[in-house]
Amino acid sequence: MGLPVYKVVLFALLVLLYTALSFGQNTSDSRKESKLPGRKYEKSPLQQSYETELNRLKYEDRSENIPKMIEINSKLESLTGTGRTDLTEIGSRGEKGGIISLRPPFTGEGALTDDIQNTRIYTNSNRTVKGIASSIEQRGSTAGKMWSIVLYEADPVSPDTFVVYYSINGGGSWSQYVSGNIRPGDKVMPDDLDMELVENNTGQKYLWVAFGFRQANGSKSIGAFILQVPALNGAFYNMLEWPARDSTKNYYNVRLSSDNAKYAATPYVFIACSFDSLAGNGNRINSQKFARILSPYSVSNPAISYMAPSFYWYDNSSAANRITYTDAAYFSNSGTDSVILSFCGVTDSSKLYFAKCDINGNPPVTSTGAGASIGGSEPNALKQWAKLSSNGNDNGNIVCVFRQYVAGNWMVKWFSSASYGNFSAPFNESSLFGSSTNMNSRPEIVGIRNGSTHYITFVTSSAEDSIRFITMNHAAVLNSVSKMNYYSVSDIVVPKPVFRFTAGDSCICVYSEEGPVNFISASGCSGAPIGILGNQHPVGFVLNQNYPNPFNPSTTITFSIPQQGNVKLTVFDVSGKEAAVLADGVTVAGNHEVTFDAGGLASGVYFYKLEVRNERSSAAGYSEIKKMVLLK
Repeated sequence: MGLPVYKVVLFALLVLLYTALSFGQNTSDSRKESKLPGRKYEKSPLQQSYETELNRLKYEDRSENIPKMIEINSKLESLTGTGRTDLTEIGSRGEKGGIISLRPPFTGEGALTDDIQNTRIYTNSNRTVKGIASSIEQRGSTAGKMWSIVLYEADPVSPDTFVVYYSINGGGSWSQYVSGNIRPGDKVMPDDLDMELVENNTGQKYLWVAFGFRQANGSKSIGAFILQVPALNGAFYNMLEWPARDSTKNYYNVRLSSDNAKYAATPYVFIACSFDSLAGNGNRINSQKFARILSPYSVSNPAISYMAPSFYWYDNSSAANRITYTDAAYFSNSGTDSVILSFCGVTDSSKLYFAKCDINGNPPVTSTGAGASIGGSEPNALKQWAKLSSNGNDNGNIVCVFRQYVAGNWMVKWFSSASYGNFSAPFNESSLFGSSTNMNSRPEIVGIRNGSTHYITFVTSSAEDSIRFITMNHAAVLNSVSKMNYYSVSDIVVPKPVFRFTAGDSCICVYSEEGPVNFISASGCSGAPIGILGNQHPVGFVLNQNYPNPFNPSTTITFSIPQQGNVKLTVFDVSGKEAAVLADGVTVAGNHEVTFDAGGLASGVYFYKLEVRNERSSAAGYSEIKKMVLLK
């Protein structure tokens, strides 16, 4: 698809002006970078009143509430000692910014598709790929439109460059959208790139991209930019500045998440990264940094709220050049919103650490792993690259996929909590995935918003490198595709999973060839459809959240029953009046899918109820109700 015009849009480089605010919560303690785990905080009545009002406005999910929410959040930060910085232009200070330009598609890109549906998006074997990412629109009339980004180094002198692409046919072909470069002299670190798409029910969508880079002085920092689509608008930010930043501190392994699954009009985007700084005794302190973008729909001046000095867990050791790994995921728990962070790669590298906070940026209200042994059934095995996934809804499922060292080789494994990331409680863990003889790369994972499915990718290095693609639902592994790629695959910039809106086949990922060079999408591997549990025998009753949700006018409901029974699936409106009967009769054991077409119904909240009775008895068996929203 060609672009209608060719013009250059220069975005002024923005920097975050910050105030060195320290971390409090109405305490009189001295505030230090090495905040001790387990510290207790007491909220004053004024803080509680601010949070109550902020939550009320948030739950209304109305865009006109955003200015008031930012105002109340500023008062809350002044009270608690956390810091917020508005992004402001610094052109008057003479600093040069990044460039985002609209250019014609490169010759030959997006045109070559082979028989196994591997499509070259970007091809230039003379340029080193530094990072890749992908995302998909899930709301409105453009749901299913896919976005991808490749960031490469042309040569050691030229600025690192990014190119953003889109696909409107499920990854079958790609068109260039914009391209640009970061600040000259800064170099993006390998595979330190993430993308988060936020979208309202209608209108514009916003792509947030964050990346880790090394400055000329050697320190590591986090940069970001935002793209508004389909309107060609955006802004480029030089650096995210946490309070008390200086040249001895490093920020890297940036990850993005959002609560957009629940909030369409007033979403937050959450930023987490690994952090290390120099202690007074000469040791390095390793921990995590956390921030919230309060107004991600604002291109010109989004407000960022910083949490300082560290999120929760930290490691103070003499080990130099230690690499730690951090990730973040938002989830909802019956009306309570939370963000969970993972942390690993510290002195005890056999453990994974987790902590949670509320979306107002309060200190973690609960923690698991800080001081506890979260090692699973192999508590002494080394673990690294822990990545988190949530569906952003109330299903309680948090998945943490990681790489574990077993018998001289790194293999892939996951932990799954059905209790909202409380890994101190009983949790499920998988068997080991990948080759037991050939090296397996670090994994990546993505979850469907308001769904129940997660997708995992990693590379097994062998004579022919192969991408492993795993589809899972809650604690069940559904499908493992041992080879999606036609070309060689890089295990430095690892494949990134996404999904597509294609009936019976949601399988797609993007990857870079060995080098790493070039940029390719792989799709059409006949994986399990979105939201389906697969053909394995269910071990219990499950009623999944409908997908998509909200929907217009049709949606899919999936459920599982462990034995044959009389099944009735009914839809009700808010008054309790029956709106539709989707199933009523004897149903065999297994995993089932029903499509609900609400074309004749008005917009609003509806409920669907699954009832299962044993064939040989009239006694009640299993019953569950879930909510869904029809938006026309």
